[in-house]
Amino acid sequence: MVIALAVLSALLYGWSDYMGGRATREISVLRVTLYIEFLMTISYIALVVLDPAPFVIRDAMWGAIAGIGGVGGVAAFYLALSMGAISVASPVAGVLSAIVPVIAGIAMGERPSPLAMIGILIALASVILVSGAMSSRREEIAMPRSQLLLVVASGALFGLWYIALDVAGSQSGWWPLLTSRTLTLPTLIVAAYVLRDRLRTDQLSAAGRRWTLGAWITILAANLAYLVAVRSGLLSIVAVVASMYPASTIGLAIFIDRERLSRSQWLGVGFAGCALVLVGVGA
Repeated sequence: MVIALAVLSALLYGWSDYMGGRATREISVLRVTLYIEFLMTISYIALVVLDPAPFVIRDAMWGAIAGIGGVGGVAAFYLALSMGAISVASPVAGVLSAIVPVIAGIAMGERPSPLAMIGILIALASVILVSGAMSSRREEIAMPRSQLLLVVASGALFGLWYIALDVAGSQSGWWPLLTSRTLTLPTLIVAAYVLRDRLRTDQLSAAGRRWTLGAWITILAANLAYLVAVRSGLLSIVAVVASMYPASTIGLAIFIDRERLSRSQWLGVGFAGCALVLVGVGA
């Protein structure tokens, strides 16, 4: 059940990343992020009201830290996707968002089984392969330095999101998700006010609205699935599986945008499947 939820979160995170990236091609990154964060906040308030749980200050603080990682990672990632091919940027962020929680989980005393550890290593290798880092066709992996820096930052921040939600504990229900917006939503509102003149020139489109709504729905469901999974399993396993979201992002990029993969990238997709089996059996 834990692995199934982690896989579901990976699938949904990937879809959300693709939709958010497409939305930023229609409207500004700030507007997309602000809309999604506002909708997420309303959703989390409804969850807390419908499923009340004790408010624990420690868990709320870790929720706020998670929000910094989540929103910062999403904003950096959307901006990176607006600069180049989705099938290149997404896996690079994925491998970083997997490595950071693995290191943290082991440092906190988690000891995955040998079979699960092999699966984790294969999962990391799969993301590297899917990213195109091993491809001889250099044009597939060329990224401007600014885009690369944004991708690296987003991967590290996503890792912080995974870790903070795990540390928050399981006694406070959905409160960590709600408090993850206490710092980020006001910051975005202030940024929108400061940049209000630029936002006025931002032309809204029906396509941009549709992609934004799709990104909100999928990331909301992904966050819920991940939180339930990490509360029942090891961070070093659940976060790695969730970090395989680039596979579903690339799947949509191939199906909708007709982006193409090299042989090494297809090999990485196969590695990802093997890793899921090993982690699932060894969990």
